[in-house]
Amino acid sequence: MTTFLALYHGDSVSAAKLLALSAEPELVRDFAARLLDTPNNGQSSDPVLEELEQGRRRTLQVVKSGTE
Repeated sequence: MTTFLALYHGDSVSAAKLLALSAEPELVRDFAARLLDTPNNGQSSDPVLEELEQGRRRTLQVVKSGTE
């Protein structure tokens, strides 16, 4: 399985253009680690949103550990 990092830029998701793409493990691992280090200050009272956030964090942990 290949994990990659893509950087897009645009006024909206539908108008965004791809700027860069990398599958270099060190870059992907560093980016995932930085996102994991971001505190989850917006703890939601909505259980669905909270579950989505937990799923996002679990996915980042898998990406980070998979590139080590």
